[in-house]
Amino acid sequence: MGNNHKNAMIAMLLGALVVMAVAYAAFSTALTINGTATINSSWNVHFDTTKTSGTGVINPTTGAGGSTAPSGTVSYTDGQHAGVRATLRQPGDKVVFTLTIKNEGSLKATLGAPSATAGEATNCSGLICTSSAGHIKFTVGSPLSSTLNATNGSTTMQVTAEFVDTAVTSLSSGEEASIVVSITATQAAS
Repeated sequence: MGNNHKNAMIAMLLGALVVMAVAYAAFSTALTINGTATINSSWNVHFDTTKTSGTGVINPTTGAGGSTAPSGTVSYTDGQHAGVRATLRQPGDKVVFTLTIKNEGSLKATLGAPSATAGEATNCSGLICTSSAGHIKFTVGSPLSSTLNATNGSTTMQVTAEFVDTAVTSLSSGEEASIVVSITATQAAS
């Protein structure tokens, strides 16, 4: 009886070994997938650098006592940074700059908050910048829309330069100051 029991035990162990070998072979099969994928998308969110002058881009308002209108310019170092310069002469002078942001890429975009950095003769704190002499204040507004559709989405944002120092009646040659406005964007969820 001892031998039969040993033989049965050996047969059981051999059977378990065969089952484990078959299971290992079944689970170790490699899956190979062959193919090619092409993604045709582009990213192109930027300031519209063609809009540098004229009504609708630069809108000056002369202060109450002035005969010489304030002036301003917009320039672009690249599609992400706009240089805004204003020359103001007396309290009440104001120039409103309208900057256009376009999405010409094939992906929907979400705009981040704009930022402002000091240019010539200015100091900035957040989206408010003041001239070194304290006469001019720049205020950077948020874009009208934070989401831009793919291919043809656009929005605008305004930057306002104001002569805010009421202690000065006028500056015959005017005061000139500038800031740089920057934008960022990320891909929007579909």
